[in-house]
Amino acid sequence: MDNTLETHLDTLLEEFEIECDSNLNLYATSLQLYIEHSDLFSETMRNMIVEYAILKLFGKWEKFLEDIFIEYMLGGCSRNGQIVNRYVSPVDRNHAYKMIQNVNLYPDWSDVEKVLTNARNFFENGGSFEILKTVKAELTSFKKVRNSIAHISIRSKRDFENLVQGKVGYLPDGITPAKFLIEFKTGRERNAPTYCEHYIAYLKDTAKMLVEYSPGET
Repeated sequence: MDNTLETHLDTLLEEFEIECDSNLNLYATSLQLYIEHSDLFSETMRNMIVEYAILKLFGKWEKFLEDIFIEYMLGGCSRNGQIVNRYVSPVDRNHAYKMIQNVNLYPDWSDVEKVLTNARNFFENGGSFEILKTVKAELTSFKKVRNSIAHISIRSKRDFENLVQGKVGYLPDGITPAKFLIEFKTGRERNAPTYCEHYIAYLKDTAKMLVEYSPGET
């Protein structure tokens, strides 16, 4: 067992968890500022900060996936001490990334199916990444929210509106990514999380599953 690689996987997870907590705090702070100082901190400002937090976190999620993928390629074991059986033995991180590029010149870590395909090419049974099958739907829905923020296109708008209608049951007038994330909850309970809180927690939990992988969990 290579303790250096194991420690690095732990470090990558810890860094991503900090990012999740930081963006959740940014979200909460922006809501509080709007409630307490709406004369100075407008709804538009609140919405811009929330959407920025989501864009930033999604980018960190993609980088996290890439980083742990490479660590597993290099022989890293999960937090539970499990070695992921690999089909390749790169000499370093650059070599590992070039191997990934040989399969896909521009790896898309935002697409769950493409990540799974890559994982099955390099790891027996897809390694820890096979877990993504069970969370694909929610990760894909989060990507649609992110795309609606990042891209001004008919397709991203349509995908977002279809997502909202599926989650909420109808399409609210004037719906935007920020309003969906802030004003709508995942359930009817008083303490149910908003969609922003839900997606941040979901990424954090998924990241932990990927690093604490044990065969048979998928």
